[in-house]
Amino acid sequence: MADRLQDTSIDPVTLSVVYNKLLAVTREVGDRVVRSAQSFVMSNARDLGAVLLDDRGHVATTAEFAILHCFVAEIPTRAILDRFEGKLHPGDCVLANDGHIVRSGHLPDWTFLVPVYWRDELVFYCHFRGHMMDTGGSYSGGYFPRAYDCIAEGLNIPPVKIVERGEERKEIFGLILRNVRNAPGVHADAMLVYGSMMKAQEDICGLIDKYGLDKVRECCAEMNRVGEEWMRREITKIPDGVYTGETAVDWDGTTPNKPVWIRVKLTVEGDEMTFDFSDTQEQVDFINSPLGNTHCYVYAAVFLTLDPAIPHNHGATAPIRVIAPAGTVVNPTYPRTYGSCACSSGTEIAEVCLEALGKAIPERAAAPWSRHLVPFFVGRDPRPETAIDPRTGIAREYFGGPFASQGGSGAVKGYDGWEGVGFIGVGGVLIRGSIEKAELFYPYCWKRVELAQDTEGPGEFTGCTGTYMELECESKEGFPTIVFTGNSDGAVFSPKGQAGAPPALRHQMHIFRAKTGRKEVLRTIDMAFAGPGDVVITRAGGGAGWGDPLEREVARVKEDVDEGIVSLKRAKAVYGVVIDPDTLTVDYAATERLRKRRKKAGIKRPRTSGGSEKA
Repeated sequence: MADRLQDTSIDPVTLSVVYNKLLAVTREVGDRVVRSAQSFVMSNARDLGAVLLDDRGHVATTAEFAILHCFVAEIPTRAILDRFEGKLHPGDCVLANDGHIVRSGHLPDWTFLVPVYWRDELVFYCHFRGHMMDTGGSYSGGYFPRAYDCIAEGLNIPPVKIVERGEERKEIFGLILRNVRNAPGVHADAMLVYGSMMKAQEDICGLIDKYGLDKVRECCAEMNRVGEEWMRREITKIPDGVYTGETAVDWDGTTPNKPVWIRVKLTVEGDEMTFDFSDTQEQVDFINSPLGNTHCYVYAAVFLTLDPAIPHNHGATAPIRVIAPAGTVVNPTYPRTYGSCACSSGTEIAEVCLEALGKAIPERAAAPWSRHLVPFFVGRDPRPETAIDPRTGIAREYFGGPFASQGGSGAVKGYDGWEGVGFIGVGGVLIRGSIEKAELFYPYCWKRVELAQDTEGPGEFTGCTGTYMELECESKEGFPTIVFTGNSDGAVFSPKGQAGAPPALRHQMHIFRAKTGRKEVLRTIDMAFAGPGDVVITRAGGGAGWGDPLEREVARVKEDVDEGIVSLKRAKAVYGVVIDPDTLTVDYAATERLRKRRKKAGIKRPRTSGGSEKA
């Protein structure tokens, strides 16, 4: 990094020490929450993010947590400061989740903002966002696709101080807690977040005591300058021009058989780029994306495509412009619903941006990741030993899901995708808690979890292999469990490949009914009831591939066959590799003839059950 520094009073070592200390402090905010949270998805899947912003509200450091919680930080911070700038004191904590005010994401993701003071001077803002145990509404979790408006989706919280000068505002926070389920757990997590951010303030003050406020501010300014210069340099490597991308969400959970189209026009001019979503369709239900969420997924596509060493700060996003007209899917107006914005429309926003970037610089393009596929379970615990929370005496309601059902990343030139790292919104930081903990938390028995053969995204470099999962409901009569797929998408449309690769596979979900012995299709962006003995079945398609599958190294195809990832039939049909079924050896002569014949004739590869289809 030293070669990128301008002539300043900061030596590279001091800059590195200060910057990485601030980054470590930011990271520790999230780490403490992961270790102690009551929320299943925060503690079991790292569904959270922590960001440090300077006193102007510009991102200084971004910790390695979920993209969807981190790259959004500046927009909700600005919305909060519009109400409280000049009115925030040491020890204050502001809470907000209203996507039409803070414009960040869906209601279960609560935003916390704490001003960081050093000797009575405001120096930073600590921003945290995470998926809480509950936020009110018709059902736990926030994934009810039939909500009439955002009020029906859950409790809409405008920016409000829940802690003032170190004292909890119980009359305000009490009103919020009265309108959520599992209130003691929600309260505990909120105080955990607040305490973690106050510890960050203590650590930051120690850093300033050591190096001085001017030096710390100078380091932050220099890193933002480096980020902007670095990003502009990367953009100049992209040929000037206009590039497009389009795809669709399966549906909006309300109007059947009507896909929701998202379209982008990328304009690259010099050292700046503009992503214009003006051709995206008008707002619908449930899958609309608030403006901050839209920005977040645009940035995700850019950072995944360009130099991975670029710091994720305000400077790096300065050359990127986003046009998202109000009243469209990518910038809804009140009181439209947006419960699945992070999982559905957000994923597609990244997909169309990756497609456009892939047309501009195919050699560097990252292929889209597998779409989100996690059925969530909601209900009241029927098991005598766990039905009542001994700490509160309250009947325990559960909300959780098997994150092991997800796919993973797409390919890039030179590298196959990674299995099991989740959808693009988590950016590879998803963790999978133990099966034993999941079975304790909700009444489902994990029967099978495995990589699913022939689900990789085909290409010269393949997208990740998908997963297959079976979970059996162990609830009891009178205790129905609801299966929500409001955050799942990709059964009708799937990610497109890059650089000539065909599309990835579509997802599949079913419920096997114990009483009838029949297997029913479980739709994405929907809900269904499950009873004792019913089995929820998912088969995730993998991430998209890069390049022509007929160019994949024969040795790589053989290795995939040996590992059970690719079948003999698929090796021949998709990759043109002929393997003897008895000896499992490659017939190189037959393989060469088959590949040459297909390339010469331009014979299309067999359909892989994926890809976008215009309605």
